[in-house]
Amino acid sequence: MSEGEIGAIELEYRRLTPGSARWMERAAGSMPRGLTRTLSWFAPYPVVFDHGRGAALYDVDGNRYVDLFSNGLSLMHGHAYGPIEDALRVALSRGTAWPGTSDAQVEFAEQLCRRVPGAQQVRFANTGTEATMLAVKLARHVSERPVIVKAWHAYHGSYDDLEVGLQGQGELSGRVALARFGELDTYADALERHAGRVAAIIVEPVQYTGVVTPPPDGFLPALRELARAAGVLFVLDDCLMFRLAEGGSAERFGIDADITCLGKWIGGGLPVGVVAASAELMSTFDLAPERPLYHGGSFNGNPLGMVAGAIALRDLTARDIARIDAQADALRAEIEAAAEVCGVPVRTSGVGSAFGLYVLDGVDGEIDWRGTSLLHLAAVNRGVYFGVGGEFGLCTALSDLDIAQASASIRNALADVAAEVLDRV
Repeated sequence: MSEGEIGAIELEYRRLTPGSARWMERAAGSMPRGLTRTLSWFAPYPVVFDHGRGAALYDVDGNRYVDLFSNGLSLMHGHAYGPIEDALRVALSRGTAWPGTSDAQVEFAEQLCRRVPGAQQVRFANTGTEATMLAVKLARHVSERPVIVKAWHAYHGSYDDLEVGLQGQGELSGRVALARFGELDTYADALERHAGRVAAIIVEPVQYTGVVTPPPDGFLPALRELARAAGVLFVLDDCLMFRLAEGGSAERFGIDADITCLGKWIGGGLPVGVVAASAELMSTFDLAPERPLYHGGSFNGNPLGMVAGAIALRDLTARDIARIDAQADALRAEIEAAAEVCGVPVRTSGVGSAFGLYVLDGVDGEIDWRGTSLLHLAAVNRGVYFGVGGEFGLCTALSDLDIAQASASIRNALADVAAEVLDRV
């Protein structure tokens, strides 16, 4: 495309990020499209980062961004969080992985059992993906049934069975049945269609992938009761939404899970996954039972992740959660007001500190994904970074001044989008 065909927002982005362009061109030689994570891509090329500190990100060109994405909600306390940074320096001198239990592992496990509703024991993995895989494996093993029920568009990690319902993938015969998030009757239908063969229902309490979608009032407790009545396990994938209360979304929405999966920020910025359940369910991993369940992993519960995760969990209090929830509410209100002034139709949706921002088609009110992408790029130009698909996830490192600066920058980005759209008309 010639320069004359490129819009003003993209031209400005290219002007600001020549170093990122060079690094992405080089990266494409050794990684598909120059990336190792699908979510990071956006046109004309993604930002290449150099470092982060607190609520700020810095790219290879020296540009600074207020970070409103927290690496996909995985950095609860921002970048290079001081207490974790200091503790890791000490922990690193002791080694990075041992073939057995460590003191840090025991202490973190005890902390999680106190914090996660219904958890009597935990099992550590390395990511949220591994945690949900292990939960599915456990559910199928103890129930001796093969089918998992999940929602269309729900993301539970990069595992074939749990990617069903994403990107147009339909049900997986004999293994995964699909329902529609928020519609209890579709779950009941799936249970009926696979009567006697369902091991578990797995659910995100707030759908985050695609369009951030809160649960309708009463839906999650009703779904939990549906699972109980059907005699199937209820698996709560709280990897993203454990931020919503000290006890996660189980506390926020008043539900109790048979199995809870954690990931993202639970490792304090390092890769850690957790499966939590009753002692009875977790005894399946014991080598003594007649049908034990094998679970390996050389880096499960590694001391670095245990030390970092324990601090991250300790330092997220109800007061912190209330503060960032209030910041998110204020930011959403200011964005919506600014969009109305600029004449750019938008919608925000979410719960607490996790929400989405979408540009709408002015004709039918549906999401305009091209416009949403353009707003993302315009915001990057203005020094604000949120998810490529309009996703936001605030961290405790954000000050009220950061929020005010981000609000002003997004207001200017909306004006940039309005100007570019008018230029094209």
